[in-house]
Amino acid sequence: MDWATRPLEDELGEALRAELLGWPGVFPRPMMGTLAFFRGKQMIGCYVNRALAKKKPNWLNPQGEPTLVWVRLRAQDADRALMRLGVSRCRLGFVGWIEIRLESRGMLEEAVRWLGHAYEHPPPAARRPLKKRKRGAN
Repeated sequence: MDWATRPLEDELGEALRAELLGWPGVFPRPMMGTLAFFRGKQMIGCYVNRALAKKKPNWLNPQGEPTLVWVRLRAQDADRALMRLGVSRCRLGFVGWIEIRLESRGMLEEAVRWLGHAYEHPPPAARRPLKKRKRGAN
C-alpha cells in the first residue's frame, strides 16, 4: 500500500495529510516509524504515531497518547512557536524542531500554521562536514 493512502487511524492525522498533500511539491515518505513530509529535498515535518512503527522506540507517543506532529523551523521561528499554547520542544532535542500534540481541531490548525511557515520559510540545509582525505591519497 502507498504511504500517501495508507490509513492513519485517526481523523486529525488524515486531515493533516490531506492538507499537506494539497500543497504544491509536498510528498510523504516513511521515515523511522513516522510519515515525513517533504517539499523537494527539504523535510518540513513529520506525523508521529506509534501505529506506523514496526518497533516501538521510546521517543514515539506512548500508547493512548495523541499523535504528534514535529515541525522543522528556523531557530528564531521555533522560539516564537514555543511561546504558543500547546507547542513544545521536540522530544528528540533537535534544534529548530517543535512538537505539537494532535489532540484537537485547534491543535491541528496550530500544526498546519507552523508547517505552512516551514513550507514558506525553510531553515537552511544542514551542512555536512567535509570528509578528511587520507594521507598520501590523491
